[in-house]
Amino acid sequence: MAIRALAFDADGVLVRAGVFSELLEREHGVAPAAISAFFEGPFVDCVLGRRDLEEAIAPFLTEWGWQATVQDCLQTWFEADSVTDDRVLEAVAEVRAAGLACYLVSNQERHRAAYLEEVLGFGARFDGLFYSSRIGARKPQAAFFEHVVSHVGVAPSEILLIDDHPANVEGARSLGWHAALFSWGDDVRQLLRDHGVHLSDA
Repeated sequence: MAIRALAFDADGVLVRAGVFSELLEREHGVAPAAISAFFEGPFVDCVLGRRDLEEAIAPFLTEWGWQATVQDCLQTWFEADSVTDDRVLEAVAEVRAAGLACYLVSNQERHRAAYLEEVLGFGARFDGLFYSSRIGARKPQAAFFEHVVSHVGVAPSEILLIDDHPANVEGARSLGWHAALFSWGDDVRQLLRDHGVHLSDA
């Protein structure tokens, strides 16, 4: 069955992932274990919409030696993690111009989701945006993928997911989606061609 819709992950596909963590380690001397304690701990509840990021991160700033406010921290974070892959965004625009729907599907807490949507302009670049904090489930949970399918109006077998996490790719495939593993810097046009979506070579 032909692909009728594409679903793109954000971090690691549309934007470079992990820059803020690199900044914390390089410029503030924060140990990787201390960074992981947040992102693998309280941040998970933020991603699922169960906890607010500003409240969850505040206790960690003291440990990290962050001298500015929580709001300054989030601004620094979101700006650092906003380096886009313009080749992917150009492909999204061409795919949409060719009549295929494109969706953003991302594990995001609500503050950064709003930043991606409004400041980086992703809200205007996609036909719909699906965030874990709004759904209450995250990739690779089946509930996340099932929510997307219930709203896009096409069958799972007509959707192609582009994601940088193998678990998310496998999770989507287990539910009948097409899915492709993407690494930062990959040729997205070739990846799309491999799955029957052909764009120009410009």
